[in-house]
Amino acid sequence: MNECWNFFKYAKLDDLESINQLVVKNSKWFSHLKIDHFRKKIIRKECIYENGVVLIFRITKVLERLGKIKILKNNTILEQIVRENLEINNSYAEHVFTKFINCAVGNTYLSVNINNIRAISFYKKMQMVILGYYISKIDNKKRIIFMYKKNIDLNIQ
Repeated sequence: MNECWNFFKYAKLDDLESINQLVVKNSKWFSHLKIDHFRKKIIRKECIYENGVVLIFRITKVLERLGKIKILKNNTILEQIVRENLEINNSYAEHVFTKFINCAVGNTYLSVNINNIRAISFYKKMQMVILGYYISKIDNKKRIIFMYKKNIDLNIQ
C-alpha cells in the first residue's frame, strides 16, 4: 500500500459498537454481517471510520471472482460503505470515497444489491461503471458489479 493510506482515520476497537449500531440501522442491506466481521477488519486495518462514514475493503492477494468477473491480484474490493445520518444531504461520503479510490491499489470493484437505489445512484455519480450482474451465494439476491478504473498513463515523460 502506498503512503496516502496514512491519511485515513482507521477504525479502532473502541469504535466497534458505533459501527455495529450503524450497520444494524441499515440491516436491510447488511443483515449477513456480524460484529466479529468488523472486529477482524479493524484489527487488519481494513476498516476506515471517518466523518461518520464506514468503509470496509480488502486488497486481493490472489485472483478472485465476483460473479463471472475476474479480479486480478493487487486490486481493491470495496466490501461495505455506509454513513451516519442518511437523511442529511452531505458530502462526507463523497469525500471519503474519492480519497479512498484515489489511494486504492489497482482498480476498485464492488457489488451492490440491485434494489439499493441510493447506493447505485451514488456509485454512478462517483463515475463507477457497471460490469455485470450475478446472484450472490451469500444472500441469494441479484447484485450489480461496479468498477472504478484507474487511469494510469504509462507514457510519463
